[in-house]
Amino acid sequence: MTSTFDYESFAKDLTKQAEGIIPGDIALQHKKEFLDRVYNFTYIAGEAFSKEENIDSPDVAKMLTQIISEWTFHKYIDLLRSNIPSMYHESILQKLAYVAYEMAREAAIGKLTQDEMLKLVEVQLNKAYEKSCKQLLDNKQISQEIYNKAVTLSNVDMMPQTAETPKFKTFNYTLSALTFALIVAGLNVFYYDYPHLDVVNTVAIVVLSMYIGFYIGVKKFSRS
Repeated sequence: MTSTFDYESFAKDLTKQAEGIIPGDIALQHKKEFLDRVYNFTYIAGEAFSKEENIDSPDVAKMLTQIISEWTFHKYIDLLRSNIPSMYHESILQKLAYVAYEMAREAAIGKLTQDEMLKLVEVQLNKAYEKSCKQLLDNKQISQEIYNKAVTLSNVDMMPQTAETPKFKTFNYTLSALTFALIVAGLNVFYYDYPHLDVVNTVAIVVLSMYIGFYIGVKKFSRS
């Protein structure tokens, strides 16, 4: 029984997601060919897993397809950033996709957990990537410097850092609110006969109440 699913639409959806998170330096020079390759490799993987006789769940086929799509995304970025000549990109990505496909397929057939599957694919894929780069080095198709850069870069490790949302800092606003409150308190102590003091106090209460609500909201949502 095969695990047929709409792999064409799935490839389009994953490519659209990739477009939303493609790093700026890659998008600036390579956006079209980058997204085209992500789509092509995702489509091919989806088609293959959809027709795999030993995988009878569309959800499993989708998960395995996504694994290959994500690794294509990350390793293609590493290839571009390391300055490996573009003429070698397709063959390297094909080798990596094949390794990822075989490892994911065997892991699914062997009923490995998702964590075990991801670890297996990662280890074997990184070995295949380094082997492909070493072959280019041995054949004098790339320099030692480019090789070192290629095997050192890892976009998959950099993504959590670049994607992390910075926390909203409230210190400066709290300091401003505190200063404003002290000024109003000083007016009440030293200028208690000021004719418009009631208006000032009313404004102060409204402003400080709004800030307290703002502060509580920021703290609540920054933890979520």
